Amino acid sequence: MENKLNRPFVNINQDNIIEELLSELNTSMDIILSFDNIVGVILDGGLSRGYADYLSEIDIVIYLTQEQFLKYKKTKTPIPIGITKINGYLYDIKIESFEDALNRNFDMVALWDLSYAKIIYDPENKVSEFIKQKLSQPINSSQAEGLMFDAWWNYRLAGDIWINRLDISQGHYVLNNAVKPLISAMFIANEEYIPHDKWLIHMSRTLEWKPDNWDEVLIQIFSTGNFDLDSLIIRQRAIAGVWTKIDEKLTSKIDLKISFMQKYYFEALKSLIEKGKVTIEEWGKTSSMDILNSQLFSDVTYISDGTIYADINKLVSLQPENIYEWFYEVADMARIQLNIEAIK
Repeated sequence: MENKLNRPFVNINQDNIIEELLSELNTSMDIILSFDNIVGVILDGGLSRGYADYLSEIDIVIYLTQEQFLKYKKTKTPIPIGITKINGYLYDIKIESFEDALNRNFDMVALWDLSYAKIIYDPENKVSEFIKQKLSQPINSSQAEGLMFDAWWNYRLAGDIWINRLDISQGHYVLNNAVKPLISAMFIANEEYIPHDKWLIHMSRTLEWKPDNWDEVLIQIFSTGNFDLDSLIIRQRAIAGVWTKIDEKLTSKIDLKISFMQKYYFEALKSLIEKGKVTIEEWGKTSSMDILNSQLFSDVTYISDGTIYADINKLVSLQPENIYEWFYEVADMARIQLNIEAIK
């Protein structure tokens, strides 16, 4: 990830005792470094993001050589790992094989944590290079597709179902399920890693881009009101408004004329139509048989001798009453962009 000036930050109006905890860590470094064959040590957790209070732990990751890490799996470590107290202060100490960490694929949350980490011991500059390597890849905006679909499925499909069935508790439950993927997608729209759940809402407030009056909007998307049908509908409407704004932000980056959650299907269909045909092997490099077997592709393609063909006649004659609305929107936009006239 490129160095960004305006990254999300902790903004808590309570006494910040980070200097006290950092001083304790400095005092206890000899204890921390009592492990054998240390490659490096980083500080992560809340302290690495600039805040601590009496509930905070001093989160430490100690990178060891692979050989030493495996040895410690069979014997006692010089100090306890996991949650432990040193000099009356609470620590959370992890040990990792540096080689394993170097070769492991980090998910979004792990990269988020690493992006704020502070190096406190790195004698051969290996940890610094490791972090630089892990954070060098651009954030893949396509991950927002699934998140936006997940949010939409919960607030719109499941939300409509339980509003219609008058089950207020179940309705609020599915709306709750929409919020996490929705705000996660907002971080991707800002080209930021997705925080751990513990920090997701808090750090959304300091994102560079967010819907206007974000604190008020947060209250609206979490409010259960009087816990009646009207309040459920109002809450669903608030979540829908946020979904639309995030979708507009995501699609504006790539000039997409349909929702971002439809991008994968749209690009696969548009590419196939433009090419006319692809082998199954070629298809498998960018798409899957699952998408090919969905109604949209099933209706407008056919396979012959290991080759997938686009059936333009079927695409032209596709009607909204014969296919799921979500798929029809994808097909219709493909027709528009490729100047294929639909049969009215």
